[in-house]
Amino acid sequence: MSDKMINLKLFPVLLFTPGNQPERFAKASEVGANGIIVDLEDSVPVEDKGRARDIAIDFYSRPRSNGVISAIRINNLSTINGIKDLAEIIDKRPFIDMVLYPKTESQHDINLISELLSEAYKDISIIALIESAQGTSNLHDIVNCSSEKLQGLMFGAADYAADLNCECTPQALIWARMKMVEAAALKQIACYDSPYFDFKDESGLVNELNEVRSLGFSGKAAIHPKQVKTIKISFRPTLDQYKEAKEIVRIYNESSGKACQYEGRMIDIPIYSKAQQIISKFNSLS
Repeated sequence: MSDKMINLKLFPVLLFTPGNQPERFAKASEVGANGIIVDLEDSVPVEDKGRARDIAIDFYSRPRSNGVISAIRINNLSTINGIKDLAEIIDKRPFIDMVLYPKTESQHDINLISELLSEAYKDISIIALIESAQGTSNLHDIVNCSSEKLQGLMFGAADYAADLNCECTPQALIWARMKMVEAAALKQIACYDSPYFDFKDESGLVNELNEVRSLGFSGKAAIHPKQVKTIKISFRPTLDQYKEAKEIVRIYNESSGKACQYEGRMIDIPIYSKAQQIISKFNSLS
């Protein structure tokens, strides 16, 4: 359990693992993912949800010191399993850093889960999973919730496409993705793209990573260990970018507020802030 809120922007790879398959947990922790999300929702059949819940709570019953974010995706609170998931977490208080809440559609969802979690946790992060037309329509309302625990958004592309009866293609999803990034920027929180579901298609994953990174996403979820390295490399600044950012920060700091430039480009506060972000991300992913 973390003793302070995590800056999820510095953790670009979150790996899902089914809660009813504990033999995969160790592997998930070994492949370099920034966070492990033990899933109690879509990847677990209804008849196995109780067992998955028990396994997840037991897995996180001891603190973990490997620097990997510990997370659980619970079921929606409109279901009996969602109520049981949250009740068990509050009662047993497993050592988790984050809860992923599926099918978020209003700020009421986040305020409610945050208030309930506060009974057991002082500092725990919530990621709102947006996967419906209602969710994207209410994005600004969601990020303006009263809870400080909301630290990230995640796009659920498959469910969103099904809700809209559209194709799960970059062209069909770009509007929703741009709204996600905009909403996350309003509250300065992390924004994760949906997993790429064909884990055998490396080139397809790379193409999608290039697209979502250019849109402004800070990370991407993974559903298979082999995707982790590719995602991590994609979101890590290059050594040249890091060196340039270091030089920009040095010049700006030495300018004492006077006008300054780097290789013919003026350095203003937004350029300076971006350079600081690059340095922080490079250091966190090295």
